[in-house]
Amino acid sequence: MAPGIEAGVLSLVPALLAISLAWRTRDALIGLFIGVVAAGVVYGALNPSYVGVPADLVSVGPQLAEVYPQAEDGSPWTVSLGGVLLGALFGLKAVPEIIATAPLFGSWYVENVLLALFAIGGMIGLMIRSGAIQGVLEALAARVENTADAEKAAFLAGIAIHIDDYFNCLVVGSMMRPLTDTYNVSRAKLAYYVDSAGSPAARLAFYSTWGAAMVGFIGAGLEQAASQGTLPPSMGEFVNNGSAVTGAVWPLFFNTLFTGFYSWFALGIAALVAWQVVPNVFEMGEEEERAHAGDGVVGPDDDPMISEEMDEYEMYEGATPDWRNFAVPIATMIIVGLGAMFWRSSPVLYVEGATGTTLLQVFGWQLVTPPAGPLSFNIGGVQLGVASFAAFALAFVMYRAQGNIPSNDDATSAALVGFKGILLAAIILMFASSIQNAVTVLGIATFITTTFGGIPAFVVPVTVFLVTSFVSFSDGSSWSTYGIMFPVAIPLAFATGANLPLVLGAVFSGGIFGDHTSPISDTTVLASSTSGSDHMVHVRTQIPYALASAALAAFLFLVLGIVVPEGFQIVPY
Repeated sequence: MAPGIEAGVLSLVPALLAISLAWRTRDALIGLFIGVVAAGVVYGALNPSYVGVPADLVSVGPQLAEVYPQAEDGSPWTVSLGGVLLGALFGLKAVPEIIATAPLFGSWYVENVLLALFAIGGMIGLMIRSGAIQGVLEALAARVENTADAEKAAFLAGIAIHIDDYFNCLVVGSMMRPLTDTYNVSRAKLAYYVDSAGSPAARLAFYSTWGAAMVGFIGAGLEQAASQGTLPPSMGEFVNNGSAVTGAVWPLFFNTLFTGFYSWFALGIAALVAWQVVPNVFEMGEEEERAHAGDGVVGPDDDPMISEEMDEYEMYEGATPDWRNFAVPIATMIIVGLGAMFWRSSPVLYVEGATGTTLLQVFGWQLVTPPAGPLSFNIGGVQLGVASFAAFALAFVMYRAQGNIPSNDDATSAALVGFKGILLAAIILMFASSIQNAVTVLGIATFITTTFGGIPAFVVPVTVFLVTSFVSFSDGSSWSTYGIMFPVAIPLAFATGANLPLVLGAVFSGGIFGDHTSPISDTTVLASSTSGSDHMVHVRTQIPYALASAALAAFLFLVLGIVVPEGFQIVPY
Protein backbone atom coordinates (compact mmCIF):
# COMPACT_ATOMS: atom_id res chain seq x y z
CA MET A 1 0.00 0.00 0.00
CA ALA A 2 1.26 3.47 -0.86
CA PRO A 3 2.52 5.31 2.23
CA GLY A 4 0.22 8.06 3.43
CA ILE A 5 1.00 11.71 2.83
CA GLU A 6 -0.42 15.01 4.05
CA ALA A 7 -1.83 16.58 0.89
CA GLY A 8 -3.60 19.41 2.68
CA VAL A 9 -6.32 21.08 0.65
CA LEU A 10 -5.35 18.94 -2.36
CA SER A 11 -6.75 15.93 -0.49
CA LEU A 12 -10.19 17.32 -1.37
CA VAL A 13 -9.57 17.11 -5.12
CA PRO A 14 -10.53 13.43 -5.70
CA ALA A 15 -13.75 13.72 -3.68
CA LEU A 16 -14.82 17.04 -5.23
CA LEU A 17 -14.02 15.79 -8.72
CA ALA A 18 -15.98 12.59 -8.12
CA ILE A 19 -18.98 14.58 -6.89
CA SER A 20 -18.97 17.17 -9.69
CA LEU A 21 -18.52 14.61 -12.47
CA ALA A 22 -21.18 12.33 -11.03
CA TRP A 23 -23.60 15.27 -11.06
CA ARG A 24 -22.58 16.42 -14.53
CA THR A 25 -22.64 12.99 -16.19
CA ARG A 26 -25.52 11.60 -14.10
CA ASP A 27 -23.35 8.52 -13.59
CA ALA A 28 -21.83 7.87 -10.17
CA LEU A 29 -19.44 5.26 -11.54
CA ILE A 30 -17.76 7.71 -13.91
CA GLY A 31 -17.31 10.24 -11.14
CA LEU A 32 -15.93 7.65 -8.72
CA PHE A 33 -13.47 6.25 -11.25
CA ILE A 34 -12.16 9.67 -12.25
CA GLY A 35 -11.90 10.54 -8.56
CA VAL A 36 -9.67 7.52 -7.95
CA VAL A 37 -7.54 8.42 -10.99
CA ALA A 38 -7.22 11.98 -9.69
CA ALA A 39 -6.04 10.61 -6.35
CA GLY A 40 -3.21 8.84 -8.14
CA VAL A 41 -2.26 12.03 -9.99
CA VAL A 42 -2.24 14.10 -6.81
CA TYR A 43 -0.33 11.43 -4.94
CA GLY A 44 2.33 11.21 -7.64
CA ALA A 45 2.71 14.98 -7.83
CA LEU A 46 3.24 15.25 -4.08
CA ASN A 47 5.33 12.09 -3.69
CA PRO A 48 7.20 11.82 -7.00
CA SER A 49 10.01 9.61 -5.72
CA TYR A 50 7.53 6.87 -4.74
CA VAL A 51 6.08 6.66 -8.24
CA GLY A 52 9.48 6.49 -9.91
CA VAL A 53 10.56 10.04 -10.74
CA PRO A 54 14.40 10.12 -10.85
CA ALA A 55 16.00 11.60 -7.76
CA ASP A 56 17.88 14.29 -9.68
CA LEU A 57 14.53 15.68 -10.84
CA VAL A 58 12.94 15.46 -7.42
CA SER A 59 15.49 17.17 -5.19
CA VAL A 60 16.10 20.41 -7.06
CA GLY A 61 14.82 23.97 -6.85
CA PRO A 62 13.10 25.90 -4.04
CA GLN A 63 9.68 26.14 -5.70
CA LEU A 64 7.64 23.84 -3.48
CA ALA A 65 9.49 23.77 -0.18
CA GLU A 66 6.28 24.26 1.83
CA VAL A 67 4.54 21.35 0.12
CA TYR A 68 7.55 19.04 0.43
CA PRO A 69 9.02 19.68 3.87
CA GLN A 70 11.40 16.72 3.83
CA ALA A 71 12.70 13.82 1.82
CA GLU A 72 12.25 10.15 2.69
CA ASP A 73 15.43 10.16 4.79
CA GLY A 74 14.16 13.09 6.83
CA SER A 75 16.44 15.71 5.32
CA PRO A 76 15.00 18.96 3.93
CA TRP A 77 14.23 18.92 0.23
CA THR A 78 12.54 20.87 -2.50
CA VAL A 79 11.01 19.75 -5.77
CA SER A 80 11.20 21.15 -9.26
CA LEU A 81 8.19 21.87 -11.42
CA GLY A 82 9.36 19.17 -13.79
CA GLY A 83 9.41 16.70 -10.91
CA VAL A 84 5.86 17.66 -10.02
CA LEU A 85 4.60 17.19 -13.59
CA LEU A 86 6.39 13.88 -14.04
CA GLY A 87 5.13 12.78 -10.65
CA ALA A 88 1.56 13.60 -11.67
CA LEU A 89 1.97 11.55 -14.84
CA PHE A 90 3.70 8.66 -13.10
CA GLY A 91 1.03 8.84 -10.42
CA LEU A 92 -1.23 6.88 -12.74
CA LYS A 93 0.88 3.90 -11.69
CA ALA A 94 -0.54 4.31 -8.18
CA VAL A 95 -4.17 3.97 -9.31
CA PRO A 96 -4.19 0.14 -9.54
CA GLU A 97 -2.45 0.03 -6.15
CA ILE A 98 -5.08 2.32 -4.61
CA ILE A 99 -7.83 0.05 -5.95
CA ALA A 100 -6.08 -3.23 -5.12
CA THR A 101 -5.31 -2.19 -1.53
CA ALA A 102 -8.83 -0.90 -0.88
CA PRO A 103 -10.47 -2.44 2.21
CA LEU A 104 -12.95 -4.36 0.05
CA PHE A 105 -10.21 -6.70 -1.14
CA GLY A 106 -9.12 -7.71 2.35
CA SER A 107 -10.00 -11.29 3.27
CA TRP A 108 -12.73 -10.34 5.72
CA TYR A 109 -14.43 -8.04 3.23
CA VAL A 110 -14.22 -10.56 0.42
CA GLU A 111 -15.87 -13.19 2.60
CA ASN A 112 -18.45 -11.10 4.39
CA VAL A 113 -19.31 -8.41 1.85
CA LEU A 114 -18.27 -9.14 -1.72
CA LEU A 115 -19.05 -12.86 -1.89
CA ALA A 116 -22.07 -12.41 0.36
CA LEU A 117 -23.39 -9.79 -2.04
CA PHE A 118 -23.34 -12.29 -4.89
CA ALA A 119 -24.80 -15.07 -2.74
CA ILE A 120 -27.75 -12.83 -1.90
CA GLY A 121 -28.07 -11.87 -5.57
CA GLY A 122 -28.19 -15.52 -6.56
CA MET A 123 -30.81 -16.17 -3.91
CA ILE A 124 -32.90 -13.32 -5.31
CA GLY A 125 -32.91 -14.99 -8.72
CA LEU A 126 -33.91 -18.33 -7.19
CA MET A 127 -36.68 -16.76 -5.12
CA ILE A 128 -38.21 -15.03 -8.11
CA ARG A 129 -37.98 -18.10 -10.32
CA SER A 130 -39.46 -20.42 -7.68
CA GLY A 131 -42.41 -18.16 -6.84
CA ALA A 132 -41.20 -17.45 -3.30
CA ILE A 133 -41.35 -13.71 -3.87
CA GLN A 134 -44.69 -14.03 -5.62
CA GLY A 135 -45.99 -15.95 -2.61
CA VAL A 136 -45.12 -13.08 -0.28
CA LEU A 137 -46.82 -10.56 -2.50
CA GLU A 138 -49.90 -12.73 -3.02
CA ALA A 139 -50.23 -13.08 0.75
CA LEU A 140 -50.28 -9.30 0.96
CA ALA A 141 -52.52 -8.83 -2.07
CA ALA A 142 -55.14 -11.23 -0.69
CA ARG A 143 -56.15 -8.53 1.75
CA VAL A 144 -56.43 -5.75 -0.86
CA GLU A 145 -59.94 -4.44 -1.55
CA ASN A 146 -59.40 -0.82 -2.59
CA THR A 147 -56.82 1.83 -3.51
CA ALA A 148 -55.82 2.48 0.09
CA ASP A 149 -55.21 -1.23 0.66
CA ALA A 150 -53.11 -1.41 -2.51
CA GLU A 151 -50.89 1.39 -1.22
CA LYS A 152 -50.49 -0.32 2.14
CA ALA A 153 -49.60 -3.58 0.40
CA ALA A 154 -46.96 -1.84 -1.72
CA PHE A 155 -45.37 -0.30 1.35
CA LEU A 156 -45.53 -3.53 3.38
CA ALA A 157 -44.04 -5.52 0.50
CA GLY A 158 -41.02 -3.26 0.59
CA ILE A 159 -40.69 -3.72 4.34
CA ALA A 160 -40.99 -7.50 4.01
CA ILE A 161 -38.26 -7.56 1.34
CA HIS A 162 -35.98 -5.08 3.05
CA ILE A 163 -32.82 -7.16 3.31
CA ASP A 164 -31.08 -5.35 0.46
CA ASP A 165 -31.92 -2.15 -1.40
CA TYR A 166 -31.23 -3.69 -4.80
CA PHE A 167 -33.26 -6.73 -3.79
CA ASN A 168 -36.15 -4.45 -2.87
CA CYS A 169 -36.06 -2.27 -5.97
CA LEU A 170 -35.61 -5.16 -8.40
CA VAL A 171 -38.48 -7.17 -6.97
CA VAL A 172 -41.16 -5.02 -5.34
CA GLY A 173 -41.78 -2.57 -8.17
CA SER A 174 -42.21 -5.18 -10.87
CA MET A 175 -44.27 -7.52 -8.70
CA MET A 176 -46.59 -4.87 -7.24
CA ARG A 177 -47.09 -2.86 -10.44
CA PRO A 178 -50.02 -4.97 -11.74
CA LEU A 179 -51.77 -4.71 -8.36
CA THR A 180 -51.38 -0.94 -7.99
CA ASP A 181 -52.34 -0.39 -11.65
CA THR A 182 -55.58 -2.29 -11.00
CA TYR A 183 -56.51 0.09 -8.19
CA ASN A 184 -55.37 3.26 -10.03
CA VAL A 185 -52.37 4.06 -7.87
CA SER A 186 -50.00 6.26 -9.84
CA ARG A 187 -46.67 4.78 -10.87
CA ALA A 188 -44.92 7.70 -9.15
CA LYS A 189 -46.60 6.72 -5.87
CA LEU A 190 -45.51 3.10 -6.29
CA ALA A 191 -41.94 4.22 -7.03
CA TYR A 192 -42.02 6.31 -3.85
CA TYR A 193 -42.96 3.29 -1.75
CA VAL A 194 -40.35 1.10 -3.46
CA ASP A 195 -37.62 3.70 -2.97
CA SER A 196 -38.60 4.53 0.61
CA ALA A 197 -38.44 0.90 1.67
CA GLY A 198 -35.18 0.39 -0.24
CA SER A 199 -32.08 2.02 1.20
CA PRO A 200 -33.76 3.47 4.33
CA ALA A 201 -34.94 0.01 5.41
CA ALA A 202 -31.86 -1.88 4.20
CA ARG A 203 -29.70 0.47 6.25
CA LEU A 204 -31.36 -0.97 9.38
CA ALA A 205 -30.91 -4.62 8.32
CA PHE A 206 -27.75 -5.32 10.32
CA TYR A 207 -27.76 -9.00 9.24
CA SER A 208 -27.43 -8.10 5.55
CA THR A 209 -24.55 -6.94 3.36
CA TRP A 210 -25.32 -3.43 4.61
CA GLY A 211 -24.43 -4.36 8.18
CA ALA A 212 -21.12 -5.93 7.20
CA ALA A 213 -20.20 -3.08 4.86
CA MET A 214 -21.12 -0.40 7.40
CA VAL A 215 -18.95 -2.06 10.05
CA GLY A 216 -16.13 -1.94 7.52
CA PHE A 217 -16.66 1.76 6.83
CA ILE A 218 -16.66 2.53 10.56
CA GLY A 219 -13.55 0.44 10.99
CA ALA A 220 -11.74 2.44 8.31
CA GLY A 221 -12.62 5.67 10.11
CA LEU A 222 -11.27 4.26 13.38
CA GLU A 223 -8.06 3.22 11.62
CA GLN A 224 -7.71 6.77 10.32
CA ALA A 225 -8.21 8.18 13.81
CA ALA A 226 -5.62 5.78 15.20
CA SER A 227 -3.10 6.79 12.53
CA GLN A 228 -3.63 10.45 13.50
CA GLY A 229 -3.33 9.76 17.21
CA THR A 230 -6.88 11.01 17.91
CA LEU A 231 -8.32 7.60 18.87
CA PRO A 232 -9.12 7.78 22.61
CA PRO A 233 -7.03 5.44 24.81
CA SER A 234 -10.26 3.85 26.05
CA MET A 235 -10.92 2.64 22.48
CA GLY A 236 -7.42 1.36 21.85
CA GLU A 237 -8.67 -2.22 21.47
CA PHE A 238 -10.74 -1.18 18.43
CA VAL A 239 -7.60 -0.99 16.28
CA ASN A 240 -4.85 -3.60 16.40
CA ASN A 241 -1.63 -3.13 14.41
CA GLY A 242 -3.31 -0.51 12.25
CA SER A 243 -6.37 -2.65 11.43
CA ALA A 244 -9.83 -2.33 12.93
CA VAL A 245 -10.97 -5.22 15.11
CA THR A 246 -14.24 -6.21 13.47
CA GLY A 247 -15.76 -7.86 16.52
CA ALA A 248 -15.21 -4.72 18.59
CA VAL A 249 -16.81 -2.49 15.95
CA TRP A 250 -20.17 -4.28 15.85
CA PRO A 251 -21.48 -2.91 19.19
CA LEU A 252 -20.54 0.57 18.00
CA PHE A 253 -22.47 -0.03 14.78
CA PHE A 254 -25.53 -1.23 16.73
CA ASN A 255 -25.71 2.22 18.34
CA THR A 256 -26.32 3.71 14.90
CA LEU A 257 -29.50 1.68 14.47
CA PHE A 258 -30.95 4.15 16.96
CA THR A 259 -29.21 7.30 15.68
CA GLY A 260 -29.87 6.75 11.97
CA PHE A 261 -32.75 9.20 12.20
CA TYR A 262 -33.27 9.78 8.49
CA SER A 263 -34.11 6.11 7.86
CA TRP A 264 -36.69 6.08 10.64
CA PHE A 265 -38.33 9.33 9.53
CA ALA A 266 -38.36 8.29 5.85
CA LEU A 267 -40.02 4.98 6.71
CA GLY A 268 -42.43 6.62 9.15
CA ILE A 269 -43.57 9.28 6.69
CA ALA A 270 -43.99 6.68 3.91
CA ALA A 271 -46.13 4.60 6.26
CA LEU A 272 -48.26 7.63 7.15
CA VAL A 273 -48.71 8.37 3.44
CA ALA A 274 -49.74 4.77 2.79
CA TRP A 275 -52.24 4.88 5.64
CA GLN A 276 -53.63 8.18 4.28
CA VAL A 277 -52.55 10.18 7.33
CA VAL A 278 -50.08 12.40 5.47
CA PRO A 279 -51.64 13.85 2.29
CA ASN A 280 -50.36 13.73 -1.26
CA VAL A 281 -48.52 17.04 -1.65
CA PHE A 282 -47.46 19.11 -4.64
CA GLU A 283 -46.84 17.06 -7.79
CA MET A 284 -47.62 13.79 -6.02
CA GLY A 285 -51.13 15.12 -5.47
CA GLU A 286 -51.47 15.86 -9.18
CA GLU A 287 -50.27 12.37 -10.10
CA GLU A 288 -52.70 10.71 -7.74
CA GLU A 289 -55.63 12.92 -8.75
CA ARG A 290 -55.17 11.97 -12.39
CA ALA A 291 -54.74 8.26 -11.59
CA HIS A 292 -57.78 8.12 -9.31
CA ALA A 293 -59.86 9.80 -12.00
CA GLY A 294 -59.03 6.92 -14.34
CA ASP A 295 -56.90 9.05 -16.67
CA GLY A 296 -53.83 6.83 -16.40
CA VAL A 297 -51.28 5.81 -13.83
CA VAL A 298 -48.66 7.75 -15.83
CA GLY A 299 -49.04 11.18 -17.39
CA PRO A 300 -49.55 11.66 -21.13
CA ASP A 301 -46.12 13.23 -21.53
CA ASP A 302 -44.30 10.85 -19.21
CA ASP A 303 -41.57 8.47 -20.36
CA PRO A 304 -41.99 5.37 -18.16
CA MET A 305 -38.85 3.41 -17.36
CA ILE A 306 -39.50 -0.32 -17.71
CA SER A 307 -36.31 -2.26 -17.06
CA GLU A 308 -35.49 -4.81 -19.73
CA GLU A 309 -33.50 -6.66 -17.09
CA MET A 310 -36.70 -7.37 -15.22
CA ASP A 311 -38.03 -9.33 -18.18
CA GLU A 312 -35.59 -12.07 -17.21
CA TYR A 313 -37.02 -12.26 -13.71
CA GLU A 314 -39.99 -14.53 -14.32
CA MET A 315 -41.57 -17.17 -12.13
CA TYR A 316 -41.53 -20.75 -13.46
CA GLU A 317 -45.00 -21.52 -14.77
CA GLY A 318 -45.14 -24.78 -12.81
CA ALA A 319 -44.10 -23.18 -9.50
CA THR A 320 -46.44 -22.87 -6.54
CA PRO A 321 -46.15 -19.43 -4.92
CA ASP A 322 -45.71 -19.75 -1.17
CA TRP A 323 -44.53 -17.05 1.23
CA ARG A 324 -42.91 -19.70 3.43
CA ASN A 325 -40.42 -20.43 0.67
CA PHE A 326 -39.24 -16.86 1.11
CA ALA A 327 -39.27 -16.93 4.91
CA VAL A 328 -37.25 -20.12 5.38
CA PRO A 329 -34.04 -19.05 3.56
CA ILE A 330 -34.19 -15.55 5.07
CA ALA A 331 -34.68 -16.98 8.57
CA THR A 332 -31.80 -19.38 7.91
CA MET A 333 -29.51 -16.52 6.96
CA ILE A 334 -30.39 -14.60 10.11
CA ILE A 335 -30.05 -17.60 12.42
CA VAL A 336 -26.80 -18.85 10.90
CA GLY A 337 -25.32 -15.35 10.86
CA LEU A 338 -26.13 -14.65 14.48
CA GLY A 339 -25.29 -18.21 15.56
CA ALA A 340 -21.87 -18.05 13.91
CA MET A 341 -21.27 -14.73 15.60
CA PHE A 342 -21.56 -16.35 19.02
CA TRP A 343 -20.11 -19.77 18.19
CA ARG A 344 -16.99 -18.74 16.26
CA SER A 345 -15.91 -15.87 18.47
CA SER A 346 -15.25 -18.02 21.58
CA PRO A 347 -17.41 -15.58 23.56
CA VAL A 348 -17.03 -14.81 27.19
CA LEU A 349 -20.01 -14.51 29.52
CA TYR A 350 -19.19 -12.62 32.68
CA VAL A 351 -21.27 -13.91 35.57
CA GLU A 352 -20.93 -13.00 39.23
CA GLY A 353 -19.58 -16.00 41.16
CA ALA A 354 -19.34 -18.25 38.08
CA THR A 355 -17.89 -21.65 39.06
CA GLY A 356 -17.94 -25.20 37.75
CA THR A 357 -19.00 -26.52 34.35
CA THR A 358 -22.32 -25.35 32.93
CA LEU A 359 -24.31 -25.99 29.77
CA LEU A 360 -23.05 -22.67 28.35
CA GLN A 361 -19.47 -23.88 28.70
CA VAL A 362 -20.30 -27.10 26.90
CA PHE A 363 -21.43 -25.03 23.92
CA GLY A 364 -18.20 -23.03 23.79
CA TRP A 365 -18.81 -20.23 26.28
CA GLN A 366 -16.14 -19.29 28.78
CA LEU A 367 -17.64 -18.22 32.10
CA VAL A 368 -15.60 -16.01 34.38
CA THR A 369 -16.26 -13.76 37.32
CA PRO A 370 -15.88 -10.09 36.34
CA PRO A 371 -13.66 -7.89 38.49
CA ALA A 372 -16.59 -5.52 38.89
CA GLY A 373 -19.67 -4.37 37.09
CA PRO A 374 -22.84 -5.92 35.67
CA LEU A 375 -23.40 -8.86 33.35
CA SER A 376 -21.70 -8.25 29.99
CA PHE A 377 -20.87 -10.03 26.75
CA ASN A 378 -17.84 -10.16 24.50
CA ILE A 379 -18.94 -11.38 21.07
CA GLY A 380 -17.65 -11.37 17.52
CA GLY A 381 -19.19 -10.05 14.32
CA VAL A 382 -21.98 -11.48 12.20
CA GLN A 383 -20.54 -14.06 9.79
CA LEU A 384 -22.46 -12.90 6.74
CA GLY A 385 -20.41 -14.95 4.28
CA VAL A 386 -21.32 -18.20 6.03
CA ALA A 387 -24.91 -17.11 6.56
CA SER A 388 -25.61 -15.97 3.00
CA PHE A 389 -24.10 -19.03 1.35
CA ALA A 390 -26.00 -21.30 3.76
CA ALA A 391 -29.25 -19.58 2.78
CA PHE A 392 -28.34 -19.67 -0.92
CA ALA A 393 -27.57 -23.41 -0.79
CA LEU A 394 -30.74 -24.15 1.17
CA ALA A 395 -32.88 -22.19 -1.30
CA PHE A 396 -31.33 -24.02 -4.27
CA VAL A 397 -31.92 -27.48 -2.76
CA MET A 398 -35.37 -26.67 -1.37
CA TYR A 399 -36.77 -25.20 -4.58
CA ARG A 400 -35.42 -28.07 -6.64
CA ALA A 401 -36.80 -30.68 -4.23
CA GLN A 402 -40.22 -28.99 -4.33
CA GLY A 403 -40.20 -28.87 -8.12
CA ASN A 404 -40.71 -25.11 -8.06
CA ILE A 405 -37.60 -24.90 -10.25
CA PRO A 406 -37.71 -27.64 -12.89
CA SER A 407 -34.03 -28.49 -13.38
CA ASN A 408 -30.52 -27.81 -12.16
CA ASP A 409 -29.82 -25.87 -15.34
CA ASP A 410 -32.87 -23.69 -14.75
CA ALA A 411 -31.82 -23.07 -11.15
CA THR A 412 -28.31 -22.17 -12.26
CA SER A 413 -29.70 -19.75 -14.84
CA ALA A 414 -31.91 -18.14 -12.19
CA ALA A 415 -28.92 -17.71 -9.88
CA LEU A 416 -26.88 -16.19 -12.72
CA VAL A 417 -29.66 -13.69 -13.38
CA GLY A 418 -29.44 -12.76 -9.70
CA PHE A 419 -25.66 -12.43 -9.92
CA LYS A 420 -26.04 -10.13 -12.91
CA GLY A 421 -28.64 -8.03 -11.13
CA ILE A 422 -26.34 -7.48 -8.16
CA LEU A 423 -23.19 -6.78 -10.21
CA LEU A 424 -23.70 -3.01 -10.23
CA ALA A 425 -23.81 -3.00 -6.44
CA ALA A 426 -20.49 -4.84 -6.34
CA ILE A 427 -18.87 -2.41 -8.78
CA ILE A 428 -20.13 0.61 -6.86
CA LEU A 429 -18.83 -0.92 -3.65
CA MET A 430 -15.42 -1.51 -5.24
CA PHE A 431 -15.07 2.12 -6.29
CA ALA A 432 -16.55 3.33 -3.00
CA SER A 433 -13.92 1.36 -1.14
CA SER A 434 -11.24 2.70 -3.50
CA ILE A 435 -12.33 6.29 -2.88
CA GLN A 436 -12.16 5.54 0.82
CA ASN A 437 -8.62 4.26 0.40
CA ALA A 438 -7.61 7.19 -1.81
CA VAL A 439 -8.76 9.97 0.49
CA THR A 440 -7.20 8.16 3.44
CA VAL A 441 -3.83 7.92 1.69
CA LEU A 442 -3.98 11.63 0.85
CA GLY A 443 -4.69 12.55 4.45
CA ILE A 444 -8.09 14.18 3.96
CA ALA A 445 -9.11 13.40 7.54
CA THR A 446 -6.10 15.26 8.92
CA PHE A 447 -6.94 18.26 6.77
CA ILE A 448 -10.59 18.30 7.85
CA THR A 449 -9.88 17.80 11.53
CA THR A 450 -7.18 20.48 11.46
CA THR A 451 -9.49 22.90 9.65
CA PHE A 452 -12.67 22.23 11.61
CA GLY A 453 -11.29 20.79 14.83
CA GLY A 454 -12.09 23.98 16.70
CA ILE A 455 -15.83 24.06 15.96
CA PRO A 456 -18.15 23.50 18.94
CA ALA A 457 -18.89 19.85 19.57
CA PHE A 458 -22.65 20.34 19.65
CA VAL A 459 -22.85 21.42 15.98
CA VAL A 460 -20.69 18.56 14.69
CA PRO A 461 -23.54 15.98 14.27
CA VAL A 462 -25.87 18.30 12.34
CA THR A 463 -22.99 19.71 10.27
CA VAL A 464 -21.79 16.22 9.38
CA PHE A 465 -25.36 15.26 8.42
CA LEU A 466 -25.80 18.27 6.13
CA VAL A 467 -22.40 17.86 4.46
CA THR A 468 -22.91 14.12 3.98
CA SER A 469 -26.38 14.74 2.54
CA PHE A 470 -24.92 17.16 0.00
CA VAL A 471 -22.19 14.72 -0.98
CA SER A 472 -24.55 11.75 -1.32
CA PHE A 473 -27.10 13.75 -3.30
CA SER A 474 -24.31 14.87 -5.62
CA ASP A 475 -22.77 11.46 -6.27
CA GLY A 476 -25.96 9.42 -5.94
CA SER A 477 -24.43 6.65 -3.86
CA SER A 478 -24.53 6.20 -0.12
CA TRP A 479 -21.66 3.72 -0.09
CA SER A 480 -19.30 5.94 -2.06
CA THR A 481 -20.26 8.80 0.26
CA TYR A 482 -19.45 6.66 3.27
CA GLY A 483 -16.06 5.97 1.73
CA ILE A 484 -15.42 9.71 1.60
CA MET A 485 -16.99 10.78 4.88
CA PHE A 486 -16.18 8.19 7.54
CA PRO A 487 -12.41 8.76 7.47
CA VAL A 488 -13.28 12.44 8.00
CA ALA A 489 -16.18 12.31 10.46
CA ILE A 490 -14.79 9.86 13.01
CA PRO A 491 -11.48 11.70 13.64
CA LEU A 492 -13.46 14.96 13.70
CA ALA A 493 -15.74 13.56 16.41
CA PHE A 494 -12.75 12.58 18.53
CA ALA A 495 -10.99 15.91 17.93
CA THR A 496 -14.00 18.00 18.96
CA GLY A 497 -15.48 15.82 21.69
CA ALA A 498 -18.77 15.24 19.85
CA ASN A 499 -20.86 12.19 20.73
CA LEU A 500 -19.60 9.36 18.49
CA PRO A 501 -22.88 7.42 17.98
CA LEU A 502 -24.59 10.68 16.98
CA VAL A 503 -21.84 11.51 14.46
CA LEU A 504 -21.95 7.99 13.01
CA GLY A 505 -25.73 8.22 12.74
CA ALA A 506 -25.34 11.57 10.98
CA VAL A 507 -23.05 10.05 8.35
CA PHE A 508 -25.37 7.10 7.83
CA SER A 509 -28.41 9.36 7.61
CA GLY A 510 -26.81 11.77 5.17
CA GLY A 511 -25.74 8.91 2.92
CA ILE A 512 -29.25 7.46 2.85
CA PHE A 513 -30.75 10.86 2.01
CA GLY A 514 -28.79 11.04 -1.25
CA ASP A 515 -29.36 7.37 -2.07
CA HIS A 516 -33.07 7.96 -1.56
CA THR A 517 -33.46 11.20 -3.51
CA SER A 518 -30.66 11.84 -5.99
CA PRO A 519 -31.68 11.55 -9.66
CA ILE A 520 -28.39 9.75 -10.33
CA SER A 521 -28.80 7.27 -7.47
CA ASP A 522 -28.82 3.68 -8.67
CA THR A 523 -31.68 2.70 -6.39
CA THR A 524 -33.73 5.74 -7.40
CA VAL A 525 -33.29 4.76 -11.03
CA LEU A 526 -34.19 1.14 -10.26
CA ALA A 527 -37.30 2.23 -8.34
CA SER A 528 -38.46 4.28 -11.33
CA SER A 529 -37.57 1.50 -13.73
CA THR A 530 -39.25 -1.45 -12.05
CA SER A 531 -42.29 0.62 -11.07
CA GLY A 532 -42.73 1.87 -14.64
CA SER A 533 -42.57 5.52 -13.62
CA ASP A 534 -41.07 8.45 -15.45
CA HIS A 535 -37.78 8.88 -13.64
CA MET A 536 -37.81 12.64 -13.08
CA VAL A 537 -41.48 12.53 -12.11
CA HIS A 538 -40.51 10.03 -9.42
CA VAL A 539 -37.66 12.26 -8.25
CA ARG A 540 -39.81 15.40 -8.12
CA THR A 541 -42.75 13.75 -6.36
CA GLN A 542 -40.55 12.08 -3.77
CA ILE A 543 -38.33 15.00 -2.79
CA PRO A 544 -40.89 16.89 -0.62
CA TYR A 545 -41.29 13.86 1.64
CA ALA A 546 -37.54 13.26 1.70
CA LEU A 547 -36.84 16.89 2.61
CA ALA A 548 -39.36 16.66 5.45
CA SER A 549 -37.54 13.58 6.75
CA ALA A 550 -34.19 15.34 6.41
CA ALA A 551 -35.44 18.43 8.24
CA LEU A 552 -36.69 16.34 11.16
CA ALA A 553 -33.43 14.41 11.27
CA ALA A 554 -31.36 17.62 11.19
CA PHE A 555 -33.44 19.03 14.06
CA LEU A 556 -32.79 15.94 16.16
CA PHE A 557 -29.07 15.96 15.41
CA LEU A 558 -28.91 19.61 16.48
CA VAL A 559 -30.93 19.18 19.68
CA LEU A 560 -29.26 15.93 20.72
CA GLY A 561 -25.87 17.40 19.86
CA ILE A 562 -26.58 19.97 22.57
CA VAL A 563 -28.04 17.71 25.27
CA VAL A 564 -26.26 14.36 24.79
CA PRO A 565 -22.83 14.14 26.47
CA GLU A 566 -19.74 12.90 24.64
CA GLY A 567 -19.61 9.52 26.34
CA PHE A 568 -23.30 8.58 26.06
CA GLN A 569 -23.87 5.10 24.62
CA ILE A 570 -27.05 3.17 23.91
CA VAL A 571 -25.30 -0.15 23.32
CA PRO A 572 -22.09 -0.39 25.40
CA TYR A 573 -18.92 -0.54 23.31
